Amino acid sequence: MMRKRHFIVTTGLLGLCLMTTTACGDAYWADTVMIPMGSVETKTPTPGSSAPESPAPETPTPKTSATTDMPEGFKPVGSVASGLVVAVPENWIALDLSKDDLEQGLRSSGLSGPALERAKQSLQALVDNRAIWASDPASTETSPNRFATNLNGYCQSGPKTTVDELMTSARTELEQLNAKVSEAAEMPIDSGSAGRVIYSFTTNGLTVKGTQYYVPTRDKTCIVTLSTDQDGKQELFDSIGKTIHPI
Repeated sequence: MMRKRHFIVTTGLLGLCLMTTTACGDAYWADTVMIPMGSVETKTPTPGSSAPESPAPETPTPKTSATTDMPEGFKPVGSVASGLVVAVPENWIALDLSKDDLEQGLRSSGLSGPALERAKQSLQALVDNRAIWASDPASTETSPNRFATNLNGYCQSGPKTTVDELMTSARTELEQLNAKVSEAAEMPIDSGSAGRVIYSFTTNGLTVKGTQYYVPTRDKTCIVTLSTDQDGKQELFDSIGKTIHPI
């Protein structure tokens, strides 16, 4: 057997400054970070040999209002086309970018003019990857930076990997980007288990507190990123993270 380096490239954003005003300044859009979470090693068979077959995992039932035990006051976002379903608070703006209109959603969050155009450009990678996106419009009122607590999530195809491999890669890549990783560990979620990475990073005086969840399946890995500049959000983030279901 030989090892092949499989690069899991996250087109999600470490942090996204959605403002109802331009209080955060243009630089936050210019410095939005696109992070490679890469180089998970996977074994591939040498010529003439065959790889052992792994049993196919059960396909989880997508969360819907009719079938889920999602937290009270939450709603599902996602679809078969996006590859995952996640539950977010009902008062959040939520888009499935495999079918919903990004500009309309950003306008609903209070953006207009140049700020709207910058947001569309920054989020185009999420549209290209048929991601899900959600934002808490009320959070800008309690944020000292007018930063909206937000979520993005998508799935990327690739050979089966493990939570441990993903956590090792995530920690390494985040630290190379000068993010401070405070935790990287496996946690149970409704659909099985996920890797959770808690980190922070500072850009132009704004410290973003982020949590990423990695959910590997046989043929893809789903990655959900939650970002805020406020304290006390981890319980909410973990409530959301528990509802991640690859489909």
